[in-house]
Amino acid sequence: MSKLKIIPIPTGVGHVYLVITGTGFFLVDTGTKGFENKILKAITSRGLNIESLQFIFLTHTHYDHAGCAAYLKEKTGTKIIVQESEADKLKAGFHRVPDGTNPLFKVISFMGKRISKLYNVFQPVEPDIIFNNNLDLSIFGIEGKIIHTPGHTSGSSSLIVENNAFVGDCLFNIMHKIYPPFANDEDELLKSWKKLLEQNADLYYPAHGKRLKKEVILKEYQKRMAKKK
Repeated sequence: MSKLKIIPIPTGVGHVYLVITGTGFFLVDTGTKGFENKILKAITSRGLNIESLQFIFLTHTHYDHAGCAAYLKEKTGTKIIVQESEADKLKAGFHRVPDGTNPLFKVISFMGKRISKLYNVFQPVEPDIIFNNNLDLSIFGIEGKIIHTPGHTSGSSSLIVENNAFVGDCLFNIMHKIYPPFANDEDELLKSWKKLLEQNADLYYPAHGKRLKKEVILKEYQKRMAKKK
């Protein structure tokens, strides 16, 4: 019987995930600035020691995912994992708004890029583990992996453990829509969907919205690929 526990922690516009395994616990993303204590309380209220946090995996480095990273690293002493294309953004504390994927969000993206340095910033922090294509989590005693799933951003990545995939903004689940409203490269995004569908995962956890079942994603993927023919 699996000992895996997944605790979504609401952090404003999205979720941080606290994942407890048989060998320890880790965080997927850190939310927006201001939710540091809420995240720490989610850990300690379950009888866990914050100094035992194995790692923080950032699916990418937008402000609503990396906002609490610097504080949590300092407070817990843990390591931050990020894909190499995101490393410099993490060090800079800034990552620009991606392109929109539909007419409304193309306008929002255009406006957002003009004012993004006013709000799309976070406290810079040094990454500890930088990977390229894949990272085997056996180094932490976990049977799982992190894979590169670009599209939303060039360094967007997903974590697979047991039959669960934590996908950041590679998928959404807002108002019955799962296709991201923002993506810098939609061709790469669909390739990443294919890669995710090929994984040994049945449940997919986006940063925005509730978890998704594989069949829902497959149906949307097939529909979008048919339109490209």
